[in-house]
Amino acid sequence: MPARPAILTLALVLLASLTAAAPGSGAERGVGFDLRRTKITPKHPTFDGRREIRLHYGFGASRPIDLRIEVRRARSHRVVRVYRERDARPGRRLARVWNGLDRRGRVAGDGRYELRVGPAGGAMRPAGRFRLRTHVFPVAGRHGTRGAIGDFGAPRSGGRVHEGFDITAGCGTRLVAARGGRVEKAGFDPVLYGNYVLIDGRRSRQDYFYAHLIERPAVDRHERVRTGQPVGRVGRTGNAASTPCHLHFEVRIGGHPVDPEPRLRDWNG
Repeated sequence: MPARPAILTLALVLLASLTAAAPGSGAERGVGFDLRRTKITPKHPTFDGRREIRLHYGFGASRPIDLRIEVRRARSHRVVRVYRERDARPGRRLARVWNGLDRRGRVAGDGRYELRVGPAGGAMRPAGRFRLRTHVFPVAGRHGTRGAIGDFGAPRSGGRVHEGFDITAGCGTRLVAARGGRVEKAGFDPVLYGNYVLIDGRRSRQDYFYAHLIERPAVDRHERVRTGQPVGRVGRTGNAASTPCHLHFEVRIGGHPVDPEPRLRDWNG
């Protein structure tokens, strides 16, 4: 009979040790976690850009552990996305890609973000901050910032109105996709637009229309394009032959043109 208390005590000690070693428990805080060598690429990330948003990092610990990686709004610290790395090994160079979407699969939006890494159930360490842009300015070069040729809604011949915003730039200046997506149309209109391209923005109700390109677009119909990818060059084809070289740029929501100037000013900043 006297042996039973000793056996019971030993069983309780073993149970307690197994529970303490369970993945994700508070025991992860006692493995000497040390976050090392963090880096975020690219330097200026964009949603659906040509380069993925990637956290490079390493850590030190006494054994492999489960990690938690958080994407947060930098100002409010609101958690936007959470990832888990199971059985991560210390001393190795690791990476985590963020696609710019929140936990509900929606685009996280423009603004400053921070990444944090820590053991599951333990304290999170800051791994770096960055600014995310969901759009870029469509003219990748020196350009006029005012609609020197035509603002949105300006009257046109035949009772038409101007459905875009004209951005002056030197002929041949590179044009890029303001937002990644898929090319809906690309071609030539000899009457109005000359060489043009229409891009359906990814995870957006917005389309982006480029006209008067100097030559045929650099992308084809149905082609997948990324934010910031070259799509053509500034020109004055179509009915723009007598004007300075410029990009006629439209933003369409649900197929209907809206004034793109406020958006362009934000993207230009």
